[in-house]
Amino acid sequence: MKSILLFATLTLLIYSCTTAVEQVSMGTTIFAVKYRDGVVVGADTRTSVSGYVSNRYATKISFVLEDDFGLSLNRPSDVQLKSSLLDAHQKQLLQKQDQQTETLSSSPPFSTGCICRSGSAADTQYVADAVRHQLLNRKVMHHTSSSISNLAHLLKNYLYNNELQASLICAGYDHVREEGVIFSIDLGGTLMEQHDFACNGSGSGYILGHIDKFINARDFSCSRMSEEEAVEFVGSSIELAMDRDGSSGGVVRIYVINRNGKKKILRTPEKYDVQKKIESDQMKPSNILSHFAPAVR
Repeated sequence: MKSILLFATLTLLIYSCTTAVEQVSMGTTIFAVKYRDGVVVGADTRTSVSGYVSNRYATKISFVLEDDFGLSLNRPSDVQLKSSLLDAHQKQLLQKQDQQTETLSSSPPFSTGCICRSGSAADTQYVADAVRHQLLNRKVMHHTSSSISNLAHLLKNYLYNNELQASLICAGYDHVREEGVIFSIDLGGTLMEQHDFACNGSGSGYILGHIDKFINARDFSCSRMSEEEAVEFVGSSIELAMDRDGSSGGVVRIYVINRNGKKKILRTPEKYDVQKKIESDQMKPSNILSHFAPAVR
């Protein structure tokens, strides 16, 4: 009987070792740059399991602070104010909120923030969903709008208190500071604010020299760039990383974030466009079929 149990245990152990599924990781290139009116963020779209590409068009930029979740900062109605459920402290908070109405009307009452995710796909998706739920709960319970700084510190706490394989970039337009803000959160929860740009992922090491050359060639910081310059800078940098890094690929997703919200740009690497142009020039009516099958003689 003992030999049968031992054999069954060994069989299960061998089976579990041979069928262990590797963790889906996002060896990636994520990049965020400040510009004149906000920030521009970009990422590739390749997700891999070891050497196998599991998804060619993954979304690695998650918006967790956007349009104030569709909720307003209006006061409760008179019926709600007369309710006994509101104590004196809550009524005092409502009066303080009314005093800030003029300030909120002159500036956008919400920040637009996103998370650029690299590391374990499962861990980064969990962090994004948990933080978004917590920000929404704060909005509903305390009637206040969160800033990019609040979002970055929440991410830092999640990465510090949990053993998560994630390295993030938190970027967006902050309605409190009225400018674009970029934070990088490394593995383990180290939080740092970046003044010009933040680059992370397996492909970031290939383009740091290109980024330094681009910035040093100008006498001003990235925060003075126009939107067109920032978009071209982010797109070309990620394309260079995709050429060298085997874990980065697909297309380039770019988001422009400012006081008006976000704008999405999908960019195809230039080498694919050049290849299509060469193929189209060679595809004449006389030899179209020769590209698909050899001639039958």
